[in-house]
Amino acid sequence: QQQQQQQRNATKHNSAFKKPNVLVLFADDLGYGDTGFTGHPTIQTPNLNKLAQEGMIFSQWYSAFHVCSPSRASMMTGRLPVRLGVVGRLWTGGVFSNIAVGGLPLNETTFPELMKRGGYNTGMFGKWHLGQRTQFLPSNRGFDEFFGIPYSVDMGSSAWFMKNDVPLPIMRNTDIIEQPANLNTLSERYALFADEFIRNSSKSDTPFFLYASFSHVHVPDFASKQFCNSSLRGRYGDAVSEMDDLAGKVYQSVVDAGLADNTITFFTSDNGPWKSKGLAGGSSGLFHGAKETTWEGGIREPAFAHWPGKIAPGVSTELATTYDILPTAAKLAGVPLPKDRLYDGKDIANILFLNGTTPHECIFIYKGATGLACPKDHPHCPGLWAVRCGAFKMHFVTSEYTSPNKGVFHDPPLLYNIEEDPSEAFPISANSSIYNEQHKLITTAVKIHNSTLTPVPNQIEEGDKIEYAVCGCPMSPFKYPQYPNCTCNPEYFTVWHCTSTIKTPSFVDGNDEMFSDLNWSPHA
Repeated sequence: QQQQQQQRNATKHNSAFKKPNVLVLFADDLGYGDTGFTGHPTIQTPNLNKLAQEGMIFSQWYSAFHVCSPSRASMMTGRLPVRLGVVGRLWTGGVFSNIAVGGLPLNETTFPELMKRGGYNTGMFGKWHLGQRTQFLPSNRGFDEFFGIPYSVDMGSSAWFMKNDVPLPIMRNTDIIEQPANLNTLSERYALFADEFIRNSSKSDTPFFLYASFSHVHVPDFASKQFCNSSLRGRYGDAVSEMDDLAGKVYQSVVDAGLADNTITFFTSDNGPWKSKGLAGGSSGLFHGAKETTWEGGIREPAFAHWPGKIAPGVSTELATTYDILPTAAKLAGVPLPKDRLYDGKDIANILFLNGTTPHECIFIYKGATGLACPKDHPHCPGLWAVRCGAFKMHFVTSEYTSPNKGVFHDPPLLYNIEEDPSEAFPISANSSIYNEQHKLITTAVKIHNSTLTPVPNQIEEGDKIEYAVCGCPMSPFKYPQYPNCTCNPEYFTVWHCTSTIKTPSFVDGNDEMFSDLNWSPHA
């Protein structure tokens, strides 16, 4: 009843607002411990720090998934990846490759499609990773304008990551404008795109939704000359600093357009840091685990919401998720959610504006696809590996980032009080009364959750076809025999690129291990 009253109060509060602009700042593989406002001792993020300190910092914010494509699919739909068929082709997860057949299902209503129903201009720059075929690209999924890379920066050959693969492309809407990408100038061009989009929306007096999906800080860590070797944290720190600078420039465009007082900004990351890349990956802070795990380090993200005069500065310890952004923004925009599907995301207006409590009773933490490529001794392996209800989190299966496809089954399941023990270091005894109480509560929640699931096609299991490669200049080897096919800009294979004064070894390539028995190598 308290939550219902808070929601009614928040709804009443919202009704007094003019439709706000919505800005989503979305990092790639940034760990909880990688920003100044979450306590990193040597990485400088002054722009993000300022916005965070002026807004509401979330200390218990969760991603929907431990790797990129499923997490981003959830943010784009407000629904868990399992409902979309975007959980990987293994029980341990996975992502779309750069020649994927599938993509974000076309029958899903996307974030920008909803905002357009509310009269918004919709724009996106940066990483997509929800299908590179034309029908799946952002400009065909609700965005009026798109400028960026259709997947991760390591999923194509470039001066930063030479491999026997199609060159890394940059696209404007559905057109390939550069291949391979010159990453030295990418952040500058993202900033210019955002500035033009925001100014045009301001001139037309039209509210905007801008999805600023940074290509940082996924490996290979890249940094322009301005930031090269500028951070005590090495090249990874350089990359974070460049991302922070870009975030500051995007928000400054909002200020310069006179729109700051009516713009709500969300910041978070798609998943935890890729710690198996050694120093080239980030930090999960005090949390155990990393990307490719369902421990807190893989799914607990740095996050804040900012809206001058509307969201009071402070820290919220309430549980919130990346898939809450869509329903919250839709409500502010006056756009009803479709009634023909279940939304896992919740409107968190009561937290943002009234310092209320979380609308989530439980969150369900998937590792991959149920029953796919199971171990011989567990032929009915689950995709759901953990559940958090209130302060308690139960693990049915776990893995470590050094061996992310090697699940360890727990019978009885592990139980932690995440608020008392955020590092998941001290499991609660299975013989205790609190364990028995929480085990009953959580297993009941799992049964209810499972009853809401409907089988859908597994989009990532659709596989890969080389003919679906993003290729701006087919047959290019006749002109440039020393470079991969599809090369349009051979000069960008030999551009200057930042090299660190600190070596960044990779002691385990967790992703290659995850997909070692497949004839493809996606990079989350």
